[in-house]
Amino acid sequence: MTLMPPSFRRSMRRLVNLPRFGPVGLHPPQQLIEVFLEGLGEPRNVTRNNVVAALRPFTIGIMFETSSSPVEGQRMRLCFSERGGSKSLLGAFDLRMVSDVKLPEHRFCLFETSDGENRCVSVVNLGLYHLAERLRAETRRRKNPYNFQMEQGDLRRNHIFYICPRPVVLVTVEHQGAGNMFPMDLIGPTDSPWYSMALRLTSPAVRLMQESRRMALASVPLVDKDIAYQLGRHHRKTSIDWACLPFSTRPSPLFGLPVPEKAFRVFEVTVAEFRDVGSHKLFVTSVVSDTGRECSTANENSLELFHAFSSYRQFLAMQQQ
Repeated sequence: MTLMPPSFRRSMRRLVNLPRFGPVGLHPPQQLIEVFLEGLGEPRNVTRNNVVAALRPFTIGIMFETSSSPVEGQRMRLCFSERGGSKSLLGAFDLRMVSDVKLPEHRFCLFETSDGENRCVSVVNLGLYHLAERLRAETRRRKNPYNFQMEQGDLRRNHIFYICPRPVVLVTVEHQGAGNMFPMDLIGPTDSPWYSMALRLTSPAVRLMQESRRMALASVPLVDKDIAYQLGRHHRKTSIDWACLPFSTRPSPLFGLPVPEKAFRVFEVTVAEFRDVGSHKLFVTSVVSDTGRECSTANENSLELFHAFSSYRQFLAMQQQ
């Protein structure tokens, strides 16, 4: 049996361009996509200032200075474009401001979403992907009607949002003898002193995060993605046995919380505000320490785990390796 050369396989993958959602390896911060907000005069670059605040309804958070923030009910549009080359528009959806979190000299504005277009793949391929997603969701609902489900419109806009690769971290939290470590990707910087995190209201870790008001976040090397996914089961636990972790740990610099020994970056945060937003608890935190390790960008082992939508994104990610 003759094997196809890698170049041919890459060409076929790019030609077919089947939609996918899943892991990619990148050197942070991602340099593939730019995100722009339209509707407040000139489009503003919010590449490092757009995060998920809730999945149901699908809610986006963007930080503004108090003097230049929108008003409740105002409509805008979030656009995702290639960073280089033709700077083509890859996707967009509409926003409507519904509430905010007031902070010193800032407002963290929360937007529900509507409409949207995804130009990463053909209409036919995208339609088949959404049909398959709906069938999978119905199967999961029949097996367990209590499983978390997103509305189809929200799910499609979530896929547009993930055209821009999003980092995955392992979060460590401890309080009064209970502790946990679990993966999160509903996180992100806000072009301000604050960092956003959103966790489902049903997660037992929410109570630990509210009461301790401090966490350590560690980057995930791509080579350890399977381990990180295994720790996803910790979302259902109130506490874990640190001795059972499948890797060695070290204490975080300021709080002494256990973090993976191999993490390239560890940063620690304290909680400034938290509130319920739809299906999730939103935490607005402040970064109080940030330590990273020097690594060569030519080293494949230094790639970090991100999540992204579409094989086009995955193809670009492979080109970066």
